[in-house]
Amino acid sequence: MSTVPERAAPSRDGAPSRRVSGLFRGWRTPQHRDGLALIFSTGLTSGLGLVFWILAARLYDPATVGLNSALLSSMTLLGAAAQLNLGNALLRFVPVAGGRTRGLVVACYAVAIAAAAVAGAVFALGSSWWSPLLHAAFGASHGESQLLAFFVVSTPIWTMFVIQDYVLPAIKRATVVPLENLAFSVLKILFLGGAAVLGMRSGIAVAWVGATALIVLITTVWLARLLPRRSSADSATSAFAVRDITSFIRADYAGSVFLQAAVFGLPLVVLTRLGAEAAAVYGITWQIAYAFYLVVDGMGQSLVAHVAADPDPDRLETARRSMIGKAMLLLVPGVLVCAVVAYPVLSLFGPLYADEGGLLLVLLALSAIPNAITWSTVWAARVRRDGRVLFWLPAAITTAVIGGSWFLMPVLGIVGTGVAWLGVQSVAAAGVLVVRARR
Repeated sequence: MSTVPERAAPSRDGAPSRRVSGLFRGWRTPQHRDGLALIFSTGLTSGLGLVFWILAARLYDPATVGLNSALLSSMTLLGAAAQLNLGNALLRFVPVAGGRTRGLVVACYAVAIAAAAVAGAVFALGSSWWSPLLHAAFGASHGESQLLAFFVVSTPIWTMFVIQDYVLPAIKRATVVPLENLAFSVLKILFLGGAAVLGMRSGIAVAWVGATALIVLITTVWLARLLPRRSSADSATSAFAVRDITSFIRADYAGSVFLQAAVFGLPLVVLTRLGAEAAAVYGITWQIAYAFYLVVDGMGQSLVAHVAADPDPDRLETARRSMIGKAMLLLVPGVLVCAVVAYPVLSLFGPLYADEGGLLLVLLALSAIPNAITWSTVWAARVRRDGRVLFWLPAAITTAVIGGSWFLMPVLGIVGTGVAWLGVQSVAAAGVLVVRARR
């Protein structure tokens, strides 16, 4: 009678300690190894990006930094939206494409580039309506030709850069991403110095786009030699059809556009609501805080790449839980350190950034912790092709963040955006946990 509890007791007592110790193991598995490579790439890019923006803040006045930051945010928003979610589609279907990988990648590139060029032209031509300050700064004196040239060229380049960062993990070459982003970060710093010497008012944006273009060219040439060519057997063995891709994109695209609107569109809202200097503070502060958001993004890309070929529900749930545990192991200490060093770090940019952005940076960094829960749910939904989660969760978060920021900024100033991000992400994460508990 006593033997059963004697065997069971160690299992119950040891389970919590095993779960804790399990967080520190498993980093060498392919999923977490590639996820860690993408996180390392994010950390490397963010660190050198910090140097880039420190130099920008020292070389240019706050108003010019704010306008260039809004210009780049607009370009990245358009580029991310114009890729039509083809990056996630490549991440989902390249692992099962076989010899059809080359054709799939080329087709996605062509569609995204065309869409990006159109989106850039439309934004530039209508800039006097939806962004009067950008139009006045860069477009009004040149009959919109300067803005038009910038967006028609830069948006497709950025779209290709975004797609490449999905193709590399999809072909199990995620370890190349840190090298790619290291080169990008160093080049844009070098180009920034040259632009400042030439006295270019849009030098920050031009340096960014010039570095992107060079990296896109090098990576495209390398991928052209690496991707497999199609054989006669591929049409019979590949585990997807065109309708599978279009169905996936339809379900995921709208939700992704909502998310990009919050990530890259909010600087325009700040510019409109509070002016160029506030946009500069928010833009630089968000660049730092967004690195914490990219932790779960990198791990999510790896999850999809490694589970897509065998989307067993139990395996997917195990991978998702492991992803959250590993993400929290990195996020929580990082956010705590950020809370301590927020003011000293921002003081490197100048007193305006430290005084106005110290508390904002703490709030934005804290919001990355509940984001790990909400966004891991979205990445798992991409494997399951669950259109309801893919649309409604990002749409609800974005609407609440932008709406909350709009109403809070006149009362709290720029800190209102941080309150909105932290509050909305916390409520959304609580909702996700309640739904999972009920299931």
